[in-house]
Amino acid sequence: MWGLLDAFRRRWVPALAVALPAAVLAAALIWELLPPNYESSAYLQVHQYEQVLMKATDKGTAEFETYRDSQISFMKSRPVLLEALRKEGVRTCRTLRDVDHPVQWLRKYLEIKTDRSPEILEISLQGRYPEDLALIVNAVKDAYLDRVVYNEKQDRIESLQKLKETYRRLDQKLREHQDRIDSLARELGTGSPENAAVSQQQYQMALRDLRRELQEINTQIRDELTAREYLRERGLPVDSLTAVPGTGTNGSLTSGPRQRLAEVRRQIRAFETQLRRPDHPDLEALREEERTLVAALTGLEQSGSSSSVPLSPLAWLERRRDRLEQEIEELTEELERLGNNMVLLNRERSDIVLLEKQRDEMRMEIERKEIELNAPDRVREIDAANVPEQEDQKKRIQLSTLAFLGVFSLIVSGFTLFEWFSYRITAAADVTRQTGLRLIGSIPSPDRGGLLGLGIFASPVDPKEWQQAVVESMDVVRTCLLRHIDPSRPASILITSASANEGKTTVSCQLAASMARIGRRTVMVDCDFRRPSAHELLNGQRGPGLSEFLRGQADLHTICQTTQTENLTFIPAGQVDQRTLQALSRDGGRSLISRLKAEFDFVIIDTSPVLFVAEPSMLAQNADIVLLSTRKDYSRIPYVVRTRDALLSLHVPLLGAIMVGCDSDLQRQTYGYRQQIDPAAAVTAVPN
Repeated sequence: MWGLLDAFRRRWVPALAVALPAAVLAAALIWELLPPNYESSAYLQVHQYEQVLMKATDKGTAEFETYRDSQISFMKSRPVLLEALRKEGVRTCRTLRDVDHPVQWLRKYLEIKTDRSPEILEISLQGRYPEDLALIVNAVKDAYLDRVVYNEKQDRIESLQKLKETYRRLDQKLREHQDRIDSLARELGTGSPENAAVSQQQYQMALRDLRRELQEINTQIRDELTAREYLRERGLPVDSLTAVPGTGTNGSLTSGPRQRLAEVRRQIRAFETQLRRPDHPDLEALREEERTLVAALTGLEQSGSSSSVPLSPLAWLERRRDRLEQEIEELTEELERLGNNMVLLNRERSDIVLLEKQRDEMRMEIERKEIELNAPDRVREIDAANVPEQEDQKKRIQLSTLAFLGVFSLIVSGFTLFEWFSYRITAAADVTRQTGLRLIGSIPSPDRGGLLGLGIFASPVDPKEWQQAVVESMDVVRTCLLRHIDPSRPASILITSASANEGKTTVSCQLAASMARIGRRTVMVDCDFRRPSAHELLNGQRGPGLSEFLRGQADLHTICQTTQTENLTFIPAGQVDQRTLQALSRDGGRSLISRLKAEFDFVIIDTSPVLFVAEPSMLAQNADIVLLSTRKDYSRIPYVVRTRDALLSLHVPLLGAIMVGCDSDLQRQTYGYRQQIDPAAAVTAVPN
């Protein structure tokens, strides 16, 4: 991260100079090339709770968010969108005319928003044609209301109709049960189970009486048969028993008929007194029985003619027995039928109670649903989509901003990454740690750094103060060099660099001025034949110079120039040509350096970059000390390493490196910079 920030610091000026215009141009192009965009919206309200007119008892209110999300899904469902496309003019409008799959297109671009409120659904669509947008949005809205909202109400109506039909069938079934109960009541003679039970008890008592009477008749018949057997054994006539009606062998034959006759006559009087209907069936039956009893007691049976037929007591008893058995059978059947009808009656009454309860509950449900049909819909329309009159600039602003930021970030990132992968020297520690060279000294930068080293909010630098700092820095370098030089012998010091613009000329001129300030005769030789610039720093002439001397066109004293600094002589590069380079390559400048050392104490040689031309390598082999100039935020570590290896391969005395611009904050080294020193003894330093 710090490496990227440092890389941006080194290239922020060109990066911003390129990125800002390019980003503005990209944003302007996007703004102009994007077609006008409009947006049309329709609004629906989804109530948080289901709208009811009375308290619901069958179910609770659906959870709101689930219901709302379901409605949003319905709006973008295929049936709703197909219904919307069938509406007049929708499929043929300019927006959808050339769309191959309009349903998928609507699903993608139709937006259902809930930004304004959780209960407000905004159906919106963006496009170029405002009339089409309003048409499509309203078609989708109407299709949703027709197929979903209004269908829900129609479903409730159909459900109510089905419920009413079920109620009618249940009511009809209830009526059928009631009819069966009425029929059973008529058969039982009453509709009450209690009364039917009383009737059943009466039937049971009558049946018991008949069975008792039948038992008595059977006893009398056995007695009569016994008497007849007795008479037959003695040879007496059996029919003689009928001579005296009402008498028998033991006087018991007629006791039964007499009692029965008295009972029948009492019942006849009761019928005649209460009913007063001479043709009543029961009354006719009693009268018939009366005649039979009279015939049995008198020994005569009335027939259809005037003559009487003799009737023995045995015959009467047998007839009476048959009659009782028939009555008992009929009464038993009637009692059984009565019991079955009572069981059916109780079952029908139980069923009808359950059916009546179901019918009452169903009737209440029908009444509730009929009331709720008038309740308002949970989803209602607030506002239909209108044709938008103003263009929606939001999308253009977003895309233009995105283009601006994208291009700006891309260019700045490109500059930063390119600079980061350049592996430049960013601090004094990089010289020793990355290149393996000894750091001899440094020259401070003329700026104060500012915010993040970008020069922002930086305070102005006093040129005199900075000049004094450079002088002090070079004096430190001079002190270090004197420790490696024999003071009794003259020495030559060669200053070179890996590439151009790394401050080697500045270092050479400042070092030469520093040597001259201690009283040593010093000569500054500009051997940078390709791009000479030392004469500008020392206020000298460009020629004649070293090139003319090597070609034999001038002698040494003619090319030497005096400077404003005492004890400092300057030899310019002159006008270089091929002959100059050939003359220098004969001995690598050995004779030139030897002659200069014979006349001066120190020979400071400024050469071209090592990696570009051959002259520095030739001169370095004949110099006493070689120094490599590096520049903060400019010198590339791979190039410096290649230069170091190239010089070491020639076995030259490479002492170390000097760093130009190593301190961006001058205030940290202001100690001693404000001392009053003679400005004539210093050389104006201009970065090269």
